Amino acid sequence: PHLSVIASGGLRDGIDIAKCLALGADLGGIAGPFLKAADQSLDAVRKLIWEFTAELRVTMFVSGAVDINALKQTPLYLSP
Repeated sequence: PHLSVIASGGLRDGIDIAKCLALGADLGGIAGPFLKAADQSLDAVRKLIWEFTAELRVTMFVSGAVDINALKQTPLYLSP
């Protein structure tokens, strides 16, 4: 059976989400930044969602991924 892999803990931005997806996760969970934004205002949460989306899209663009499935197939370059 297929098990979903959820990456969470220490994720701070859309780039972290992209890394997790590229490494095989099905989704990434982010709580801390959203809790901090929610403590400020609804507009802060909206702004954070926009920022995360933009960061994920830019990361996908520079890696040549047109969608999430393509991001998961992107070759990985790991440094020693």
